[in-house]
Amino acid sequence: MTQNRAIRCIAHRAALALSVFVLMLPAAAQADFPLPREIRDRVEVISTFDAKQVLIPTEKATFVEQQHVATNLISSALKPEGKGGVYEGKIVKVKQAFPIFRVYTKRVNPQTGRNNRFGGWWTSLPPGKGMTTIEYRKRYEICDSFNPDLDRVVQCRIYPGALLLIGPGQSVDESTCGKAGESYTADSGKENLQLYLFEMYSHSFTIRDDQTPLPDIEHYIGCPVEAVDRSFDGYSDGK
Repeated sequence: MTQNRAIRCIAHRAALALSVFVLMLPAAAQADFPLPREIRDRVEVISTFDAKQVLIPTEKATFVEQQHVATNLISSALKPEGKGGVYEGKIVKVKQAFPIFRVYTKRVNPQTGRNNRFGGWWTSLPPGKGMTTIEYRKRYEICDSFNPDLDRVVQCRIYPGALLLIGPGQSVDESTCGKAGESYTADSGKENLQLYLFEMYSHSFTIRDDQTPLPDIEHYIGCPVEAVDRSFDGYSDGK
């Protein structure tokens, strides 16, 4: 009992210290972009952050969620200039299921023995009609070494309870891309927001309906078999 009280006391002090620190931050530290209309009514913001990795908790964020965000989502996705990732963002908790999209390279990477169909980075929209892969790379700062072909699109669903990071893409320099002359500027207009899902490979990839819970509540994503994925050109052609 004494040990439990001590743990609760430490957690309370840490949360209090964080809240006091946040009150001292300038308003400019908060990410100021609106959420995409496709998801804004399906998620709730529990935290925001800037390039200094500052958390701005909301009243809806539990202490445990804040710790998960600080140690996992932000440390994995927030990057300095030239390194990709995002430069600021919001952490959202899913309230209602919605589709997410990932453009990937179909062919298998001989070094890993698999393709990159699954990974941390997603979007709330598929490629638009008339869009080319060159335009898509620029829009989402995707180096050729990250995703060489961009020829297939997988559509999954993200379910209530999932924590996602959403933010504008950071710049990527030539050394990070690893290809002479290839680099991408940051999404300074915050118009092409990206979604980051931490620990992608710990999630379930089975389709389920929005009302049926899984035995393991940490499984927040459902994906179809690869055979039903569509081609990038199919979206570009408006098919």
